[in-house]
Amino acid sequence: MFKKLIAVATAIYSIASYAIEYDESFYISPKLDFVNQLDSEDSSDFGIGYALDIGVPVYKFVSIENTVRYIDWNSEQFDSNFLQYGALLKLNFPFTDKTNFALSGGFLADLDVGNEARDKEVNPYVKLDVDYNINNNWAVVLGVNQSFSSDYLDQYAYSLGVKYKFYKEKATVEPQPACDCIFTEEKVEEVVQPVPEEPKVVEPTIEKVPEPELNKQEVKSTLDYVLKEGDYIYQICRRFNMSLDEFVSMNKDYFSGRNLDYVYPGEIVKVKNPKK
Repeated sequence: MFKKLIAVATAIYSIASYAIEYDESFYISPKLDFVNQLDSEDSSDFGIGYALDIGVPVYKFVSIENTVRYIDWNSEQFDSNFLQYGALLKLNFPFTDKTNFALSGGFLADLDVGNEARDKEVNPYVKLDVDYNINNNWAVVLGVNQSFSSDYLDQYAYSLGVKYKFYKEKATVEPQPACDCIFTEEKVEEVVQPVPEEPKVVEPTIEKVPEPELNKQEVKSTLDYVLKEGDYIYQICRRFNMSLDEFVSMNKDYFSGRNLDYVYPGEIVKVKNPKK
């Protein structure tokens, strides 16, 4: 059993390393699972599962989640406890900037059952989770999950835990004007022709040099703004005197199919140039 735990720990470390290189963010979620057997006639057939989930983002709202769970059974049905491993594909559905709903599906495998009262199985496994985001890193997780067994009673569980999301800090750059516009104007001098040396007095003629056009550098109408921790879209719109429709129009390619409530430090968006 100790060797299996070492193998699982090595796999988790590899997954975490891949996540950092892929998206510079991943999460871990330690949880308690209150496990029971569906349709069990014995009310004491329950156990407490100590679970650890590790999520790796693969595309926008899609991630791969790996879970390891150790179940401490409070029952005479099983003389020993269970060690299980699961792999799931997770779909996230953000509700607001604080809450997120997730649906996951995959498999749950028995690594060790301790005795021969039950054979090892690999079963279909589904999860429903709701996250409440405390800040950019921490969230509280509530959920329910179930594995479907072909030979034994199905296991279901209610989950309670926390989630910690890792981010690699990126240098933030304050928005700068697209250019330092300098307006120049050439002075216009009057040129007076000298009076010819003739007895007749001739009125002097004045020739004016045509006034050149102002040499102006073009001022861009938009700026690139790098999001900092704590920024959100409505705050940015107020800061740069923009409506939400203007913001969406400027960033329609970047935010196509995304929820505006979910933005992350280091992302770059276009905003209105206040000097335009």
